[in-house]
Amino acid sequence: RGKKDDSDDDGFASPRKRKNGDRRNSASKSSKSREVSSGRSNSSPSKATGAGKKKMKEMEKTERLNHAMQAFLWWEAPEPPPGCQWSTMEHAGVSFTSPYVPHGVKMLYEGIPVSLSPTEEEAATFFAAMDPDGMHLGNPKTAPIFIKNFFKDFKAVLGKKHVIKDFKKCDFTPIRKHLEEQKIIRKAITDEEKAIKKDEKNEALYNFGYALVDGHLEKVGNYNMEPPGAFRGRGEHPKMGMLKNRVNPEQVFVNVSECARVPPCTVPGHAWGDLRHDPCVMWLAQWKENINNQAKYMQLAAQSSFKGKSDQSKYNKAAILCENIDKIRRDYKKKLKSKSKEDKQLATAMWVIDRLALRVGGEKDTEEEADTVGCCSLRVEHLHFDPNDEGGDCKEIELEFLGKDSMLFKQTIDFGAAMYTENNGMGEQVYANFKSFCKSKKKTDEVFDSLTPTILNAHLKSLMDGLTAKVFRTYNASKTLQDELAKKEELVGWKRLTPAEKVAEYNNANREVAILCNHQKTVSKAQETQLETISTKLDTLKHQKKILKAMLKHLSKGN
Repeated sequence: RGKKDDSDDDGFASPRKRKNGDRRNSASKSSKSREVSSGRSNSSPSKATGAGKKKMKEMEKTERLNHAMQAFLWWEAPEPPPGCQWSTMEHAGVSFTSPYVPHGVKMLYEGIPVSLSPTEEEAATFFAAMDPDGMHLGNPKTAPIFIKNFFKDFKAVLGKKHVIKDFKKCDFTPIRKHLEEQKIIRKAITDEEKAIKKDEKNEALYNFGYALVDGHLEKVGNYNMEPPGAFRGRGEHPKMGMLKNRVNPEQVFVNVSECARVPPCTVPGHAWGDLRHDPCVMWLAQWKENINNQAKYMQLAAQSSFKGKSDQSKYNKAAILCENIDKIRRDYKKKLKSKSKEDKQLATAMWVIDRLALRVGGEKDTEEEADTVGCCSLRVEHLHFDPNDEGGDCKEIELEFLGKDSMLFKQTIDFGAAMYTENNGMGEQVYANFKSFCKSKKKTDEVFDSLTPTILNAHLKSLMDGLTAKVFRTYNASKTLQDELAKKEELVGWKRLTPAEKVAEYNNANREVAILCNHQKTVSKAQETQLETISTKLDTLKHQKKILKAMLKHLSKGN
Protein backbone atom coordinates (compact mmCIF):
# COMPACT_ATOMS: atom_id res chain seq x y z
CA ARG A 1 0.00 0.00 0.00
CA GLY A 2 1.11 3.54 -0.71
CA LYS A 3 1.93 5.69 2.29
CA LYS A 4 -0.94 8.08 3.19
CA ASP A 5 -0.53 11.64 4.30
CA ASP A 6 -0.72 12.23 8.07
CA SER A 7 -3.80 14.45 7.79
CA ASP A 8 -7.21 13.84 6.14
CA ASP A 9 -8.70 16.08 3.45
CA ASP A 10 -10.84 17.94 5.98
CA GLY A 11 -7.82 18.97 8.05
CA PHE A 12 -8.29 16.42 10.86
CA ALA A 13 -5.90 13.54 11.62
CA SER A 14 -6.53 10.39 13.62
CA PRO A 15 -5.24 10.44 17.24
CA ARG A 16 -2.55 7.83 16.48
CA LYS A 17 -1.23 9.67 13.47
CA ARG A 18 -1.15 12.99 15.29
CA LYS A 19 0.69 11.64 18.36
CA ASN A 20 4.17 12.90 17.42
CA GLY A 21 2.83 16.03 15.89
CA ASP A 22 0.91 16.78 19.07
CA ARG A 23 4.15 16.86 21.05
CA ARG A 24 5.62 19.38 18.67
CA ASN A 25 2.39 21.43 18.62
CA SER A 26 2.12 21.36 22.41
CA ALA A 27 5.73 22.51 22.71
CA SER A 28 5.17 25.35 20.28
CA LYS A 29 1.92 26.28 22.04
CA SER A 30 3.65 26.39 25.42
CA SER A 31 6.38 28.62 24.01
CA LYS A 32 3.76 30.89 22.47
CA SER A 33 1.90 31.06 25.75
CA ARG A 34 5.15 32.06 27.48
CA GLU A 35 5.64 34.76 24.85
CA VAL A 36 2.12 36.07 25.41
CA SER A 37 2.55 36.08 29.18
CA SER A 38 5.84 37.97 28.87
CA GLY A 39 4.32 40.40 26.36
CA ARG A 40 6.66 39.36 23.45
CA SER A 41 3.88 38.07 21.13
CA ASN A 42 3.46 39.78 17.75
CA SER A 43 -0.21 38.75 17.50
CA SER A 44 -2.96 41.07 18.71
CA PRO A 45 -4.57 40.43 22.11
CA SER A 46 -7.95 39.74 20.52
CA LYS A 47 -6.55 36.96 18.39
CA ALA A 48 -4.60 35.48 21.28
CA THR A 49 -7.54 35.41 23.67
CA GLY A 50 -10.26 34.67 21.11
CA ALA A 51 -12.27 37.75 22.16
CA GLY A 52 -12.79 38.74 18.53
CA LYS A 53 -14.86 35.65 17.74
CA LYS A 54 -18.63 36.18 17.45
CA LYS A 55 -20.75 34.05 19.72
CA MET A 56 -23.56 32.23 17.92
CA LYS A 57 -27.06 33.30 18.88
CA GLU A 58 -28.83 30.74 21.01
CA MET A 59 -32.40 30.18 19.91
CA GLU A 60 -35.16 29.66 22.44
CA LYS A 61 -37.13 26.44 22.42
CA THR A 62 -40.12 28.14 20.79
CA GLU A 63 -37.93 29.41 17.93
CA ARG A 64 -36.43 25.96 17.40
CA LEU A 65 -39.92 24.44 17.25
CA ASN A 66 -41.05 27.10 14.76
CA HIS A 67 -38.04 26.34 12.53
CA ALA A 68 -38.89 22.64 12.72
CA MET A 69 -42.49 23.33 11.60
CA GLN A 70 -41.36 25.64 8.78
CA ALA A 71 -39.11 22.88 7.43
CA PHE A 72 -42.21 20.81 6.60
CA LEU A 73 -43.43 21.54 3.04
CA TRP A 74 -47.04 20.34 3.23
CA TRP A 75 -47.69 20.91 -0.48
CA GLU A 76 -45.01 18.33 -1.33
CA ALA A 77 -46.16 15.76 1.26
CA PRO A 78 -48.24 12.72 0.18
CA GLU A 79 -51.99 13.15 0.47
CA PRO A 80 -53.91 11.20 3.17
CA PRO A 81 -56.43 8.54 2.03
CA PRO A 82 -59.49 9.90 0.11
CA GLY A 83 -61.97 11.63 2.41
CA CYS A 84 -59.45 11.79 5.26
CA GLN A 85 -57.68 14.82 6.69
CA TRP A 86 -54.84 12.83 8.28
CA SER A 87 -53.54 9.29 8.77
CA THR A 88 -52.06 9.61 12.27
CA MET A 89 -52.61 12.31 14.90
CA GLU A 90 -51.41 12.68 18.48
CA HIS A 91 -51.77 15.59 20.90
CA ALA A 92 -51.90 16.39 24.63
CA GLY A 93 -55.59 17.32 24.94
CA VAL A 94 -57.03 20.52 26.39
CA SER A 95 -55.56 22.77 29.07
CA PHE A 96 -58.33 23.53 31.59
CA THR A 97 -58.71 26.73 33.58
CA SER A 98 -57.67 26.70 37.23
CA PRO A 99 -60.40 26.31 39.88
CA TYR A 100 -61.86 29.55 41.22
CA VAL A 101 -60.09 30.97 44.27
CA PRO A 102 -62.48 33.11 46.43
CA HIS A 103 -61.26 36.62 47.27
CA GLY A 104 -63.70 37.14 50.18
CA VAL A 105 -64.77 40.68 49.16
CA LYS A 106 -68.50 41.13 49.75
CA MET A 107 -70.95 42.88 47.44
CA LEU A 108 -73.61 45.17 48.90
CA TYR A 109 -77.37 44.72 48.86
CA GLU A 110 -79.37 47.71 50.04
CA GLY A 111 -76.05 49.04 51.36
CA ILE A 112 -75.43 45.97 53.56
CA PRO A 113 -72.53 43.51 52.87
CA VAL A 114 -73.80 40.10 51.73
CA SER A 115 -72.01 36.80 52.31
CA LEU A 116 -71.74 34.64 49.19
CA SER A 117 -70.60 31.08 48.57
CA PRO A 118 -67.57 30.62 46.26
CA THR A 119 -69.88 29.80 43.30
CA GLU A 120 -72.07 32.84 44.01
CA GLU A 121 -69.04 35.08 44.53
CA GLU A 122 -67.56 33.94 41.21
CA ALA A 123 -70.78 34.88 39.36
CA ALA A 124 -70.86 38.30 41.08
CA THR A 125 -67.20 38.82 40.14
CA PHE A 126 -68.02 38.17 36.47
CA PHE A 127 -70.37 41.18 36.49
CA ALA A 128 -68.01 43.35 38.55
CA ALA A 129 -65.26 42.71 35.97
CA MET A 130 -67.34 44.46 33.27
CA ASP A 131 -66.45 48.09 32.57
CA PRO A 132 -69.50 50.22 33.58
CA ASP A 133 -68.63 52.65 30.77
CA GLY A 134 -67.69 49.95 28.25
CA MET A 135 -69.40 48.79 25.07
CA HIS A 136 -71.87 46.54 26.94
CA LEU A 137 -72.85 48.36 30.15
CA GLY A 138 -72.02 51.84 28.84
CA ASN A 139 -74.27 51.50 25.79
CA PRO A 140 -77.95 52.43 26.48
CA LYS A 141 -79.08 49.85 23.89
CA THR A 142 -77.07 46.88 25.16
CA ALA A 143 -76.98 47.60 28.93
CA PRO A 144 -80.64 46.58 29.65
CA ILE A 145 -80.18 43.31 27.70
CA PHE A 146 -76.93 42.49 29.50
CA ILE A 147 -78.29 43.28 33.00
CA LYS A 148 -81.56 41.39 32.43
CA ASN A 149 -79.78 38.21 31.23
CA PHE A 150 -77.08 38.36 33.91
CA PHE A 151 -79.48 38.84 36.80
CA LYS A 152 -81.72 36.01 35.63
CA ASP A 153 -78.75 33.59 35.70
CA PHE A 154 -77.35 35.15 38.90
CA LYS A 155 -80.65 34.52 40.69
CA ALA A 156 -80.59 30.90 39.50
CA VAL A 157 -77.12 30.54 41.10
CA LEU A 158 -78.28 32.23 44.33
CA GLY A 159 -81.44 30.16 44.69
CA LYS A 160 -85.02 31.23 45.52
CA LYS A 161 -84.44 31.69 49.26
CA HIS A 162 -81.54 34.13 48.87
CA VAL A 163 -81.92 37.69 50.17
CA ILE A 164 -80.95 39.23 46.78
CA LYS A 165 -84.15 39.81 44.78
CA ASP A 166 -83.79 43.15 42.93
CA PHE A 167 -80.85 44.11 40.70
CA LYS A 168 -81.34 47.84 41.38
CA LYS A 169 -80.50 47.24 45.06
CA CYS A 170 -77.23 45.44 44.19
CA ASP A 171 -73.89 47.23 44.46
CA PHE A 172 -70.83 45.48 42.99
CA THR A 173 -68.49 48.42 43.71
CA PRO A 174 -66.44 46.70 46.49
CA ILE A 175 -65.64 43.74 44.20
CA ARG A 176 -64.96 46.05 41.24
CA LYS A 177 -62.58 48.10 43.40
CA HIS A 178 -60.80 44.92 44.52
CA LEU A 179 -60.36 43.79 40.88
CA GLU A 180 -58.92 47.18 39.90
CA GLU A 181 -56.43 46.99 42.79
CA GLN A 182 -55.39 43.49 41.68
CA LYS A 183 -54.88 44.80 38.14
CA ILE A 184 -52.55 47.53 39.45
CA ILE A 185 -50.62 44.96 41.52
CA ARG A 186 -50.21 42.70 38.46
CA LYS A 187 -48.84 45.60 36.43
CA ALA A 188 -46.31 46.46 39.15
CA ILE A 189 -44.65 43.03 39.31
CA THR A 190 -40.87 42.81 39.12
CA ASP A 191 -38.86 41.58 36.12
CA GLU A 192 -38.13 38.33 37.96
CA GLU A 193 -41.86 37.72 38.49
CA LYS A 194 -42.53 38.54 34.82
CA ALA A 195 -39.88 35.98 33.82
CA ILE A 196 -41.52 33.34 36.04
CA LYS A 197 -44.94 34.04 34.46
CA LYS A 198 -43.41 33.83 30.99
CA ASP A 199 -41.83 30.47 31.86
CA GLU A 200 -45.18 29.18 33.14
CA LYS A 201 -46.90 30.30 29.93
CA ASN A 202 -44.18 28.65 27.81
CA GLU A 203 -44.46 25.46 29.85
CA ALA A 204 -48.19 25.27 29.03
CA LEU A 205 -47.37 25.94 25.37
CA TYR A 206 -44.79 23.13 25.25
CA ASN A 207 -47.18 20.72 27.02
CA PHE A 208 -50.38 21.44 25.05
CA GLY A 209 -49.52 23.73 22.13
CA TYR A 210 -48.18 21.17 19.63
CA ALA A 211 -49.51 18.08 17.88
CA LEU A 212 -47.96 15.33 15.76
CA VAL A 213 -49.87 14.93 12.50
CA ASP A 214 -48.68 12.27 10.05
CA GLY A 215 -45.28 12.32 11.71
CA HIS A 216 -44.64 16.09 11.55
CA LEU A 217 -45.05 18.84 14.12
CA GLU A 218 -48.06 21.20 13.95
CA LYS A 219 -49.04 24.08 16.23
CA VAL A 220 -52.38 23.88 18.07
CA GLY A 221 -54.51 27.03 17.90
CA ASN A 222 -56.78 27.14 20.95
CA TYR A 223 -55.47 24.60 23.46
CA ASN A 224 -56.71 26.65 26.46
CA MET A 225 -60.30 25.88 27.44
CA GLU A 226 -62.60 28.91 27.34
CA PRO A 227 -62.90 30.25 30.90
CA PRO A 228 -66.32 30.77 32.55
CA GLY A 229 -67.70 34.32 32.62
CA ALA A 230 -70.45 36.66 31.50
CA PHE A 231 -71.21 36.12 27.80
CA ARG A 232 -70.49 39.26 25.79
CA GLY A 233 -71.31 38.40 22.20
CA ARG A 234 -71.01 40.84 19.33
CA GLY A 235 -73.23 43.82 18.64
CA GLU A 236 -76.68 43.73 20.23
CA HIS A 237 -76.62 39.99 20.91
CA PRO A 238 -79.89 38.95 22.64
CA LYS A 239 -78.03 36.57 24.99
CA MET A 240 -75.29 38.92 26.21
CA GLY A 241 -74.87 38.86 29.99
CA MET A 242 -75.79 35.19 30.40
CA LEU A 243 -73.36 33.16 32.51
CA LYS A 244 -70.96 30.89 30.62
CA ASN A 245 -70.48 27.71 32.63
CA ARG A 246 -67.12 26.12 33.40
CA VAL A 247 -66.45 23.23 30.99
CA ASN A 248 -65.48 19.94 32.66
CA PRO A 249 -63.46 17.12 31.00
CA GLU A 250 -66.59 14.90 30.92
CA GLN A 251 -68.07 17.31 28.33
CA VAL A 252 -65.04 17.01 26.02
CA PHE A 253 -64.59 14.53 23.16
CA VAL A 254 -60.95 13.90 22.24
CA ASN A 255 -59.96 12.91 18.69
CA VAL A 256 -56.68 11.00 18.10
CA SER A 257 -55.57 8.17 15.83
CA GLU A 258 -56.02 4.60 17.08
CA CYS A 259 -52.28 4.02 17.38
CA ALA A 260 -51.70 7.22 19.38
CA ARG A 261 -51.33 7.59 23.12
CA VAL A 262 -54.55 8.80 24.75
CA PRO A 263 -53.81 12.24 26.26
CA PRO A 264 -54.09 12.12 30.06
CA CYS A 265 -56.80 14.27 31.68
CA THR A 266 -55.01 16.88 33.80
CA VAL A 267 -57.98 17.58 36.13
CA PRO A 268 -57.81 15.23 39.17
CA GLY A 269 -60.83 12.99 39.63
CA HIS A 270 -62.15 13.61 36.09
CA ALA A 271 -61.97 11.83 32.72
CA TRP A 272 -62.70 12.61 29.07
CA GLY A 273 -66.32 12.36 27.97
CA ASP A 274 -65.49 10.27 24.89
CA LEU A 275 -62.57 9.13 22.75
CA ARG A 276 -62.85 9.37 18.95
CA HIS A 277 -60.68 8.06 16.11
CA ASP A 278 -62.13 10.02 13.18
CA PRO A 279 -59.58 10.99 10.47
CA CYS A 280 -62.33 12.62 8.36
CA VAL A 281 -62.50 15.71 10.60
CA MET A 282 -59.89 18.36 11.41
CA TRP A 283 -60.74 18.96 15.07
CA LEU A 284 -58.63 17.64 17.94
CA ALA A 285 -61.25 18.08 20.68
CA GLN A 286 -64.94 19.03 20.80
CA TRP A 287 -67.42 20.21 23.45
CA LYS A 288 -70.71 22.12 23.70
CA GLU A 289 -71.12 25.53 25.31
CA ASN A 290 -74.27 26.32 27.29
CA ILE A 291 -75.16 29.76 25.83
CA ASN A 292 -76.12 28.81 22.26
CA ASN A 293 -75.75 25.04 22.71
CA GLN A 294 -73.24 25.05 19.85
CA ALA A 295 -70.26 22.77 19.32
CA LYS A 296 -66.83 24.30 19.98
CA TYR A 297 -63.59 22.84 18.68
CA MET A 298 -59.90 22.72 19.48
CA GLN A 299 -58.14 22.91 16.11
CA LEU A 300 -54.70 23.44 14.64
CA ALA A 301 -53.36 27.00 14.34
CA ALA A 302 -53.80 29.32 11.35
CA GLN A 303 -50.27 28.51 10.05
CA SER A 304 -50.94 24.75 10.02
CA SER A 305 -51.00 22.54 6.93
CA PHE A 306 -54.79 22.11 7.35
CA LYS A 307 -55.32 25.87 6.98
CA GLY A 308 -52.79 25.97 4.12
CA LYS A 309 -54.71 23.30 2.19
CA SER A 310 -57.99 25.10 2.87
CA ASP A 311 -56.56 28.39 1.58
CA GLN A 312 -55.12 26.65 -1.47
CA SER A 313 -58.55 25.22 -2.29
CA LYS A 314 -60.14 28.66 -1.77
CA TYR A 315 -57.74 30.44 -4.13
CA ASN A 316 -57.98 27.64 -6.71
CA LYS A 317 -61.75 28.22 -6.86
CA ALA A 318 -61.12 31.97 -7.24
CA ALA A 319 -58.73 31.21 -10.13
CA ILE A 320 -61.44 29.10 -11.84
CA LEU A 321 -63.91 31.98 -11.34
CA CYS A 322 -61.38 34.29 -13.04
CA GLU A 323 -61.72 32.15 -16.17
CA ASN A 324 -65.55 32.30 -16.05
CA ILE A 325 -66.18 35.81 -14.67
CA ASP A 326 -66.93 37.47 -18.03
CA LYS A 327 -69.54 34.84 -18.92
CA ILE A 328 -71.17 35.10 -15.47
CA ARG A 329 -71.29 38.91 -15.64
CA ARG A 330 -72.86 38.86 -19.12
CA ASP A 331 -75.50 36.47 -17.80
CA TYR A 332 -76.64 38.63 -14.86
CA LYS A 333 -76.37 41.92 -16.80
CA LYS A 334 -78.89 40.64 -19.35
CA LYS A 335 -81.34 39.82 -16.56
CA LEU A 336 -81.06 43.24 -14.87
CA LYS A 337 -83.68 44.57 -17.35
CA SER A 338 -85.81 41.41 -17.30
CA LYS A 339 -89.59 41.76 -17.09
CA SER A 340 -89.64 38.87 -14.61
CA LYS A 341 -89.43 40.17 -11.04
CA GLU A 342 -87.68 36.98 -9.87
CA ASP A 343 -84.99 37.22 -12.58
CA LYS A 344 -84.49 40.94 -11.97
CA GLN A 345 -84.04 40.43 -8.22
CA LEU A 346 -81.67 37.50 -8.79
CA ALA A 347 -79.56 39.55 -11.25
CA THR A 348 -79.47 42.57 -8.92
CA ALA A 349 -78.35 40.38 -6.01
CA MET A 350 -75.62 38.91 -8.23
CA TRP A 351 -74.44 42.43 -9.12
CA VAL A 352 -74.35 43.42 -5.44
CA ILE A 353 -72.39 40.28 -4.45
CA ASP A 354 -69.93 40.79 -7.30
CA ARG A 355 -69.39 44.56 -7.14
CA LEU A 356 -70.02 45.38 -3.46
CA ALA A 357 -68.65 42.11 -2.00
CA LEU A 358 -71.73 41.50 0.18
CA ARG A 359 -72.38 38.08 1.70
CA VAL A 360 -75.51 36.11 0.78
CA GLY A 361 -77.18 36.48 4.19
CA GLY A 362 -79.81 34.19 5.68
CA GLU A 363 -82.76 34.05 8.00
CA LYS A 364 -81.94 34.78 11.66
CA ASP A 365 -83.76 33.95 14.86
CA THR A 366 -83.24 37.32 16.55
CA GLU A 367 -84.11 35.80 19.95
CA GLU A 368 -81.13 33.45 19.65
CA GLU A 369 -78.53 35.55 17.79
CA ALA A 370 -77.80 39.11 16.71
CA ASP A 371 -79.76 40.61 13.81
CA THR A 372 -77.00 40.51 11.20
CA VAL A 373 -77.76 41.08 7.54
CA GLY A 374 -76.54 39.97 4.10
CA CYS A 375 -77.71 40.56 0.55
CA CYS A 376 -80.87 38.41 0.64
CA SER A 377 -81.96 39.70 4.05
CA LEU A 378 -81.64 43.44 3.26
CA ARG A 379 -84.66 45.40 4.45
CA VAL A 380 -85.98 48.72 3.15
CA GLU A 381 -84.75 50.42 6.35
CA HIS A 382 -81.16 49.54 5.40
CA LEU A 383 -81.29 51.63 2.19
CA HIS A 384 -81.30 55.45 2.27
CA PHE A 385 -81.84 56.99 -1.17
CA ASP A 386 -80.15 60.36 -1.80
CA PRO A 387 -78.80 60.51 1.79
CA ASN A 388 -77.50 64.09 1.37
CA ASP A 389 -80.75 65.44 -0.16
CA GLU A 390 -78.93 66.62 -3.27
CA GLY A 391 -81.95 66.02 -5.48
CA GLY A 392 -81.81 66.07 -9.26
CA ASP A 393 -80.25 63.07 -10.93
CA CYS A 394 -78.52 61.84 -7.74
CA LYS A 395 -77.96 58.07 -7.88
CA GLU A 396 -76.60 57.61 -4.35
CA ILE A 397 -77.79 55.02 -1.84
CA GLU A 398 -76.43 54.77 1.69
CA LEU A 399 -76.34 51.14 2.79
CA GLU A 400 -76.28 50.75 6.58
CA PHE A 401 -76.66 47.44 8.40
CA LEU A 402 -74.84 45.02 10.71
CA GLY A 403 -72.96 42.37 8.74
CA LYS A 404 -71.13 39.24 9.85
CA ASP A 405 -69.95 39.34 13.49
CA SER A 406 -72.14 42.47 13.95
CA MET A 407 -69.65 44.58 11.97
CA LEU A 408 -71.29 47.79 10.78
CA PHE A 409 -71.50 48.13 7.01
CA LYS A 410 -72.07 51.80 6.23
CA GLN A 411 -71.19 53.00 2.75
CA THR A 412 -72.67 55.53 0.38
CA ILE A 413 -72.67 54.03 -3.11
CA ASP A 414 -72.91 56.35 -6.11
CA PHE A 415 -74.40 54.05 -8.71
CA GLY A 416 -73.93 56.79 -11.33
CA ALA A 417 -70.15 56.97 -10.77
CA ALA A 418 -67.78 55.91 -13.55
CA MET A 419 -66.53 52.87 -11.59
CA TYR A 420 -70.06 51.39 -11.70
CA THR A 421 -71.14 52.57 -15.16
CA GLU A 422 -68.08 52.34 -17.47
CA ASN A 423 -67.59 49.18 -19.55
CA ASN A 424 -71.33 48.50 -19.35
CA GLY A 425 -71.19 48.34 -15.55
CA MET A 426 -74.97 49.05 -15.40
CA GLY A 427 -74.81 50.85 -12.06
CA GLU A 428 -77.71 53.18 -12.98
CA GLN A 429 -79.90 50.20 -13.88
CA VAL A 430 -79.15 48.60 -10.49
CA TYR A 431 -80.14 51.88 -8.79
CA ALA A 432 -83.45 51.88 -10.73
CA ASN A 433 -84.05 48.26 -9.70
CA PHE A 434 -83.52 49.07 -6.02
CA LYS A 435 -85.97 51.97 -6.36
CA SER A 436 -88.63 49.68 -7.81
CA PHE A 437 -87.98 46.90 -5.22
CA CYS A 438 -88.48 49.36 -2.32
CA LYS A 439 -91.50 51.17 -3.77
CA SER A 440 -94.67 51.02 -1.61
CA LYS A 441 -93.00 48.85 1.03
CA LYS A 442 -92.72 49.27 4.80
CA LYS A 443 -89.33 49.86 6.40
CA THR A 444 -89.30 46.34 7.85
CA ASP A 445 -90.11 44.66 4.50
CA GLU A 446 -87.40 42.76 2.65
CA VAL A 447 -85.92 44.35 -0.46
CA PHE A 448 -85.50 40.99 -2.25
CA ASP A 449 -88.93 39.55 -1.37
CA SER A 450 -88.83 37.02 -4.25
CA LEU A 451 -85.33 35.75 -3.50
CA THR A 452 -84.06 33.38 -0.79
CA PRO A 453 -80.50 32.29 0.07
CA THR A 454 -81.38 28.78 -1.14
CA ILE A 455 -82.41 30.05 -4.60
CA LEU A 456 -79.34 32.31 -4.86
CA ASN A 457 -76.87 29.60 -3.76
CA ALA A 458 -78.44 27.08 -6.17
CA HIS A 459 -78.08 29.61 -9.01
CA LEU A 460 -74.42 30.23 -8.13
CA LYS A 461 -73.67 26.49 -8.18
CA SER A 462 -75.41 26.15 -11.56
CA LEU A 463 -73.02 28.75 -13.02
CA MET A 464 -69.86 27.07 -11.71
CA ASP A 465 -69.19 24.05 -9.54
CA GLY A 466 -68.46 25.18 -5.96
CA LEU A 467 -69.27 28.86 -6.66
CA THR A 468 -70.43 30.81 -3.60
CA ALA A 469 -70.54 34.47 -2.58
CA LYS A 470 -67.33 33.78 -0.63
CA VAL A 471 -65.55 32.78 -3.87
CA PHE A 472 -66.66 36.12 -5.38
CA ARG A 473 -65.21 37.94 -2.37
CA THR A 474 -61.92 36.02 -2.63
CA TYR A 475 -61.69 36.71 -6.37
CA ASN A 476 -62.47 40.43 -6.09
CA ALA A 477 -60.15 40.86 -3.10
CA SER A 478 -57.29 39.13 -4.94
CA LYS A 479 -57.95 41.09 -8.14
CA THR A 480 -58.05 44.39 -6.23
CA LEU A 481 -54.74 43.64 -4.49
CA GLN A 482 -53.14 42.56 -7.77
CA ASP A 483 -54.32 45.70 -9.61
CA GLU A 484 -53.26 48.05 -6.78
CA LEU A 485 -49.79 46.50 -6.59
CA ALA A 486 -49.45 46.69 -10.40
CA LYS A 487 -50.16 50.45 -10.22
CA LYS A 488 -47.39 50.86 -7.63
CA GLU A 489 -44.88 48.83 -9.65
CA GLU A 490 -45.52 50.96 -12.75
CA LEU A 491 -44.35 54.09 -10.90
CA VAL A 492 -41.00 55.53 -12.02
CA GLY A 493 -39.40 55.41 -8.59
CA TRP A 494 -40.58 51.89 -7.62
CA LYS A 495 -37.14 50.27 -8.02
CA ARG A 496 -35.51 52.91 -5.82
CA LEU A 497 -37.84 52.23 -2.88
CA THR A 498 -36.40 50.57 0.21
CA PRO A 499 -37.94 47.30 1.49
CA ALA A 500 -39.68 49.24 4.29
CA GLU A 501 -41.21 51.66 1.73
CA LYS A 502 -42.37 48.73 -0.41
CA VAL A 503 -44.03 47.16 2.65
CA ALA A 504 -45.82 50.48 3.24
CA GLU A 505 -47.07 50.46 -0.37
CA TYR A 506 -48.25 46.87 0.06
CA ASN A 507 -50.15 47.85 3.20
CA ASN A 508 -51.80 50.71 1.30
CA ALA A 509 -52.91 48.26 -1.41
CA ASN A 510 -54.15 45.84 1.24
CA ARG A 511 -56.16 48.67 2.81
CA GLU A 512 -58.17 48.93 -0.42
CA VAL A 513 -59.01 45.23 -0.07
CA ALA A 514 -60.11 45.79 3.54
CA ILE A 515 -62.44 48.61 2.40
CA LEU A 516 -63.92 46.39 -0.31
CA CYS A 517 -64.55 43.49 2.12
CA ASN A 518 -65.60 45.78 5.01
CA HIS A 519 -62.85 44.41 7.25
CA GLN A 520 -62.57 46.66 10.29
CA LYS A 521 -60.74 46.88 13.59
CA THR A 522 -62.54 47.54 16.86
CA VAL A 523 -62.65 51.28 17.49
CA SER A 524 -61.02 52.51 20.72
CA LYS A 525 -62.61 55.19 22.92
CA ALA A 526 -60.09 57.81 21.75
CA GLN A 527 -60.75 56.97 18.10
CA GLU A 528 -64.50 57.03 18.72
CA THR A 529 -64.29 60.59 20.11
CA GLN A 530 -62.12 61.66 17.19
CA LEU A 531 -64.52 60.11 14.69
CA GLU A 532 -67.48 61.87 16.30
CA THR A 533 -65.67 65.22 15.87
CA ILE A 534 -64.86 64.43 12.23
CA SER A 535 -68.44 63.25 11.66
CA THR A 536 -69.80 66.58 12.98
CA LYS A 537 -67.48 68.49 10.63
CA LEU A 538 -68.53 66.23 7.75
CA ASP A 539 -72.23 66.89 8.42
CA THR A 540 -71.52 70.65 8.37
CA LEU A 541 -69.66 70.34 5.04
CA LYS A 542 -72.49 68.25 3.55
CA HIS A 543 -74.99 70.91 4.61
CA GLN A 544 -72.81 73.62 3.02
CA LYS A 545 -72.52 71.53 -0.15
CA LYS A 546 -76.31 71.25 -0.32
CA ILE A 547 -76.71 75.06 0.03
CA LEU A 548 -73.99 75.76 -2.56
CA LYS A 549 -75.60 73.29 -4.99
CA ALA A 550 -78.95 75.05 -4.59
CA MET A 551 -77.27 78.43 -5.15
CA LEU A 552 -75.52 77.13 -8.29
CA LYS A 553 -78.83 75.84 -9.62
CA HIS A 554 -80.43 79.20 -8.85
CA LEU A 555 -77.61 81.13 -10.60
CA SER A 556 -77.62 78.84 -13.65
CA LYS A 557 -81.21 79.93 -14.31
CA GLY A 558 -79.98 83.49 -14.62
CA ASN A 559 -81.40 84.72 -11.32
